[in-house]
Amino acid sequence: MKIETFIWLFLLMPWLPAQPPARSPRTFATHCTICHGGDANGTDRAVGILPFLTSHSDGELADLVRNGRLDRGMPKFDFNDAEMKVLTEHLRGLASGAIAAAARPGRGGRGGPSQPQPVNLKLQDGRTLAGTLTTSTPFSATLLTADGKFHLLARNGETWAERPIEPKADWPHYDGSYTGNRYSPLQQIHAANVQRLAPAWIFPVPGAPRLEVTPVVVDGVMYITGANQAYALDATTGRQIWSFRTPRTSGLLSEAGGGANRGVALFGNRVFMITDNAHLLALDRLTGRKVWDVTMGDTKEGYSATAAPLVIGDLVLSGIAGGEEGARGFVDAYRVAGGERAWRFWTIPRRGEKGSETWIGNALEHGCGATWLTGSYDEGLGLTYWATGNPCPDFNGDERKGDNLYTNSVVALDVKTGAMKWYFQFTPHDTHDWDATGPLILLDEPWQGRQRKLMVHADVNGFFFVLDRTNGELLLATPLGNQNWTTGYGKDGRPVVTDRFESTIEGTLTCQTGTPKWASSSLDPVSKLLFVRLSEGCSAIRKDPTPPEMGQRFFGGDFGPPGASRSFIHAVDIHTGSTAWEYPLLSGGWGGSGTLATAGGLVFFGENGGTFTALDSRTGIPVWHFETGQSWQASPMTYMVGGTQYVVLAGNGGVFSFALTP
Repeated sequence: MKIETFIWLFLLMPWLPAQPPARSPRTFATHCTICHGGDANGTDRAVGILPFLTSHSDGELADLVRNGRLDRGMPKFDFNDAEMKVLTEHLRGLASGAIAAAARPGRGGRGGPSQPQPVNLKLQDGRTLAGTLTTSTPFSATLLTADGKFHLLARNGETWAERPIEPKADWPHYDGSYTGNRYSPLQQIHAANVQRLAPAWIFPVPGAPRLEVTPVVVDGVMYITGANQAYALDATTGRQIWSFRTPRTSGLLSEAGGGANRGVALFGNRVFMITDNAHLLALDRLTGRKVWDVTMGDTKEGYSATAAPLVIGDLVLSGIAGGEEGARGFVDAYRVAGGERAWRFWTIPRRGEKGSETWIGNALEHGCGATWLTGSYDEGLGLTYWATGNPCPDFNGDERKGDNLYTNSVVALDVKTGAMKWYFQFTPHDTHDWDATGPLILLDEPWQGRQRKLMVHADVNGFFFVLDRTNGELLLATPLGNQNWTTGYGKDGRPVVTDRFESTIEGTLTCQTGTPKWASSSLDPVSKLLFVRLSEGCSAIRKDPTPPEMGQRFFGGDFGPPGASRSFIHAVDIHTGSTAWEYPLLSGGWGGSGTLATAGGLVFFGENGGTFTALDSRTGIPVWHFETGQSWQASPMTYMVGGTQYVVLAGNGGVFSFALTP
């Protein structure tokens, strides 16, 4: 057969009439086997298809086949409904084990882990475990038993040994706890033995353009996200248990379009995540199967999403992204069971509502105020606290005279109703893109001789704040370093601005020492020190009078090339705002990870040059580092499984886990 004839026959195949059942496997064999293998478990050309089937519907499979995934080398196939039905039935048969049951327990299929299958495993200690072997390699496996528990197994010859989960210390939320503070009471790793810290495992996230995720760990299982991806991993080995993927949305201009996704929330047998196009998903914790899917905002109105959700009681809360695309910010609460929306709080009022008088001009309808960082929660007060982003246009305030409530603020919301109880605005009428979306850390602490419920916050605008979280009263506002835009905050809680504050067409040279956006701070409750990443510098803030154009990113100006700048880790005494110590970082602006503090007297963070570093929390002296060559955008976390403490940080290359060597 001539090669030209073969090519034409290949191209015509999708338009051929439906074939009789005897040829049912041929559609898969002709179009899919070359990349995904005859058992659909993957080859060196492409990953397996079966994990996708376990967490997606027949319609989503059809969309994948017909639309392709060009960013990952998968072409689109114009299968008709009859051909799609044949292909789907064939793949579902493989996934259920009707065709691929020959995969031997303990051995992964080519190109990936083995598919779930019922087994009875005899352990070294004489016990027999019956359940579903979810994944396995020649060295380890995960068994899911009928009670909904994962058992972590290690191979020893021809038998299996169960890895103990206890003693353990989970990391159940994005920031570790509802307080928003990345502090861990674990102290197995401390200043005296941290030199023995070494890589334990690495899990790459295929196709992820950037990783900003903080893993969540519960009962020995780690849950992470990439760009519209979620994975469950054995937290002791990094071995994948299940995965979920949904196609990324083309045409998004925000950070979500660049692949940013910061993690999941857990409740019972549900895993909650957001997608780039502002959907909130509930996945089955045991399988990764999608349970429900709700739309928070329409991408045509500029909405996207990047934050890790927050579960409080029977509600799952999420914020929104897309400020520079004209989206109007909000915080949503949905019912855990079925995804029904319980309430919504808008961060910007409508015209005529209270607060709208702080928007004089035409910018109110698209004033931004996005909520793209996870909030905190006080169970005793029944309040959840969310930080809000900057107003829009970012650098031009001419069409939004006034304070622009409730942008650049913290809002305290009744968790049951979403009603705002109080707010505090860190930067009224911001013209610098100074989102307030930094960690809101909660603690109970004596303050000037009186026990109080406090909130501490280091802001992008260059100030450290202490508030009374019951009513929003300002207790302390001190500069984190050099700045020229204000002489300080008055008794009324407002900044006293200078002539360096308002942007101009020519450019206003504004200086401040502030936090990078979304990089987490951590607070040691013993020493009362807050560890925060800072960058210091000056830029000429220029406004542009050109009207915004919907559907395009619009900042209303820009900032000129920065002058001399520096970055450093800063230890702040929360009672005075004074500096305890500073650790200089490589130059490189606002990038890099946030911090993690532990009871072992350590502060962990990722440096701009790709080094993972630990400092002595009392002195700021480096006591350990590991060169990874990564570009860090995430913040570290720590947990314990089976008596071993792990420290983890996500970089562009994947998730990196460290533990002490013997």
